[in-house]
Amino acid sequence: MLPLRVQSPIQSSESERNINLDQQTQLDPHGEVIALFDAANRLVVFNQQFCQNWGLHSNWLKQKPHYEEVFAEIVKQGYWSQTEYAQFLSAITSPETIFPIYIEQTNGKSIEAYCSNTSDTGSVITFLDITEHRRSQAHLSAELKRQAFLLGLMERIQPASELQEIGQFALSYLVQAMGAAFGDVKVIFGKGQEALAHVLTNEISGQFVATYGEAVAAEMTKLLDRGIPYGQGLLWQVVETATPLFVEDYYKHSKAVTAFRHPGIGQLGIFPIPAADSTIIGVLTLESRSLRKLQDAPQQDMLMAACRMLGVAIERAQAQERLRQINKDLEQASQLKSEFLASMSHELRTPLNSILGFSDLLLRQDLVPLSSRQTKYLRVIEESGQHLLQLINDILDLSKIESGKAELELQPVSIPDLCLQCQEMIQPRVNKKRLQLSLNFDNRLKQANLDERRVRQILINLLSNAVKFTPEGGHIKLSCRIAYGNELQSEIYRPDCSPVNLSTPYVCIAVEDTGIGIPQDKWHLLFRPFQQVDASLTRQHEGTGLGLALTKRLAELHGGTVSLESIENQGSTFRVWLPLTEMRQQLVMQHLNQTEASFTPECAIATGEGKWIWVVEDQPYNQALIIEMLELQGYRVELIADGRAMMEVIHLYAASAKALPDLILMDIQLPKVDGFKLIRQLKSSPYWQSVPVVALTAMAMTGDRDRCLGAGADAYLSKPLSLTNLQNTLQALIKA
Repeated sequence: MLPLRVQSPIQSSESERNINLDQQTQLDPHGEVIALFDAANRLVVFNQQFCQNWGLHSNWLKQKPHYEEVFAEIVKQGYWSQTEYAQFLSAITSPETIFPIYIEQTNGKSIEAYCSNTSDTGSVITFLDITEHRRSQAHLSAELKRQAFLLGLMERIQPASELQEIGQFALSYLVQAMGAAFGDVKVIFGKGQEALAHVLTNEISGQFVATYGEAVAAEMTKLLDRGIPYGQGLLWQVVETATPLFVEDYYKHSKAVTAFRHPGIGQLGIFPIPAADSTIIGVLTLESRSLRKLQDAPQQDMLMAACRMLGVAIERAQAQERLRQINKDLEQASQLKSEFLASMSHELRTPLNSILGFSDLLLRQDLVPLSSRQTKYLRVIEESGQHLLQLINDILDLSKIESGKAELELQPVSIPDLCLQCQEMIQPRVNKKRLQLSLNFDNRLKQANLDERRVRQILINLLSNAVKFTPEGGHIKLSCRIAYGNELQSEIYRPDCSPVNLSTPYVCIAVEDTGIGIPQDKWHLLFRPFQQVDASLTRQHEGTGLGLALTKRLAELHGGTVSLESIENQGSTFRVWLPLTEMRQQLVMQHLNQTEASFTPECAIATGEGKWIWVVEDQPYNQALIIEMLELQGYRVELIADGRAMMEVIHLYAASAKALPDLILMDIQLPKVDGFKLIRQLKSSPYWQSVPVVALTAMAMTGDRDRCLGAGADAYLSKPLSLTNLQNTLQALIKA
């Protein structure tokens, strides 16, 4: 009897050992192989599967061979190795064996074996084919390993936003996981013959460097940093075919890159990195030192999945980098636009200053009477200059708003008074065309917290358009009332289509005319900068197309919007909706409190005769204009034509303690030394710092006034120069 450990005792009897072969086939209900041995260890019962599994003859088995002979025959048939045979005999004869035991056959099948004692000291051995079960387990284990591998890779590259970071994190993980001596990730730039494989990151193990020296590693790194041109090396085959390539002895390959032809490089795998559209955007190269081959199915599947994940990450990083570059370009373009506008503003204001200034002086003087024709021409010059100045201001205002640099100066504004002021300003043009202009106010609307200057711009723009496009004898109506969001929601056309809170109260300013009207298919053009409904060379109405665009932006700056109704050849109604929000009221109250706290009474200071004023200005026309303005007011004038000369005078007067002027008018954009530096020099000198300095400049962009005052100027005047503003500033700064 085999001295076996009992696992599942089988109740057997003498009759069980005497069953015939017909009965033996019934012992295989689940495909099991069954053999029953008696107390003398001889085979007495077996089923058909026992014969079929190992090619044993049933006639020989009926002769009741010893168990050693039976299993030796299985070895002879080539199903078991001698090792498996010895291990099996050792297991079934040892009382310490815990069943089942496992046998890996030479034909690739996996067998699970059980051995148990019978009640009459015999033994029964059962064999079960578990090959499919083992394969399923192996597949599940491989899939779990693959998922764990990819999860680990994803955890490393997901937080990274920079392309370099993604490559570094992914490569260090892959090199470690695959036991590689070195590896690299290359990204493909360019197309066709101009393509270049530029290394994103590379990693060479310390063991490789220690074995083959730093010089070898340095040469490899140097080549990778330069990039690999199209056609050199094996990687371009991978790029073109989109399939991985495996090389056993890379250094012997005819297409190997020279710097990598080294005996230390063993099995090399080059894997394509695909984009979402399957275009190959890079390659992963790994040199494997593991016993597992890179081309083995589990390894290759994992690496290809890793490459797909890496491709997504690289595309994401490249998209983010492109977006960053676009934003950078947009910021630069915005900066260049601001600089261009500042430059053009200066260049336009400088001659415009002379045009408006001299025309104003000629109209004011009484010494030489002007003919009616001359007076008419001067007024045309002045009106044209003012129109050009307004155009410049509109362009600058629109630019400030679009760049987010415009700020509101909120304060309580009397809506009726503001409308009446605008009516007075536009009335001469209304009378000239024999139009009727009527006003209509909501009695509930007394004051609103708005930016008065900006709302005045809105009203003048709308009224000017109404006058321009309404034929003689027509009617224009200006109305202001309180309205709510539900009315705004029902408007026929709003260019912005933003969401509306139905309960929000608005100041609704409407300008209605009986003009030419606008075709509905042209409405979308009205609020775009430099767009006009009639842009043909034969158009009857002049204009730049900025008025309505600026009106829309100013309304949006207040948190409001605009709307339109129009019927061709009948007239139009433009409405501006400015919200009356609690937030705006709170801001205004804060503004009022600050104003009251800092308010101090002021009184005009009489200007004495013959006060001495220095003018630092380099433009000849501006020099003549400013000198003429000052001399007409009785001032003595000293002219300094450039910045370097002024700097020399500052040092000379301080050293010799000469008498100082009563005030300095300082241009900012001067040759050789700019006005900012001169003002700082004046205000840092104890001798000069008491002299008032007025910055007089064509710089009229956002922040220019603050820059001038920040440099130490006592006041700021922008060109074109207003004689009234100049008089008021001089009176306030020059001591009697």
